Amino acid sequence: MDEVSNLIKKLSWHTREEEKEDAIKKLQHIEDEDLHLLLQPISKDYWDGAAETVIRLGYPRVKSILPGLLEWIQDLNWPGAREIADFLLEIGDPMIPYVKDVLNQHSDDQEWVCWIFEVLIIHWNTVQVLQIQAELIKISQEKANDLSALRILLTHGIYAKDVVYEIIQRKKDVLVFELKELHDPHPEIDCEALHKEFLNQQPNVIKQFHEHNKDRFYICNAISNRQEVLREIEIFTAEFLTS
Repeated sequence: MDEVSNLIKKLSWHTREEEKEDAIKKLQHIEDEDLHLLLQPISKDYWDGAAETVIRLGYPRVKSILPGLLEWIQDLNWPGAREIADFLLEIGDPMIPYVKDVLNQHSDDQEWVCWIFEVLIIHWNTVQVLQIQAELIKISQEKANDLSALRILLTHGIYAKDVVYEIIQRKKDVLVFELKELHDPHPEIDCEALHKEFLNQQPNVIKQFHEHNKDRFYICNAISNRQEVLREIEIFTAEFLTS
């Protein structure tokens, strides 16, 4: 393990290319029980090199660390994440149980699930998608990543267009009702004016201004979030439900 750790220390951005390449080649002989050491090691400047090492090892060599590799794409802005995402997509069917587990156990991790939709599920064929049908239906009923799930369900013929339209309409009705519930008790709140007033504050009083108006900010943020979802629904409707 010490030898492996020393080689991993040579995967940094700051290591000379020749030395890094030599380390990657030697790490191709890593023992299975040490593979986990390649999962986002030390700090972010080592992750690109670690990702390249993992990809060169290939599948099924890295089968034991697939869950950890899936965690690597919790944020696609992390070094090596996009390369790992492409690698996981190439692996194909063996990823399905791990994706299924994330959708079941971590659907509240909105960003992670969003990336999984974007870099994996959206590229799957119908046979693959059918294996996560129950999870997609569940997510389609929630408030996060629901449109992504509906898109997949529609694209692969699991839901007909009229079914998706009805679901979308119900979501819109709920949002409109929630907006009314937010607006009506507080007609005096002008969110646009509040935002402009906030931008005009001096840096030394911004925190105090926000604290003094925290209730108004809370309501305005809630309104803004729902308006944004309505816009996303309109875009979805125009793209997928308009003949």
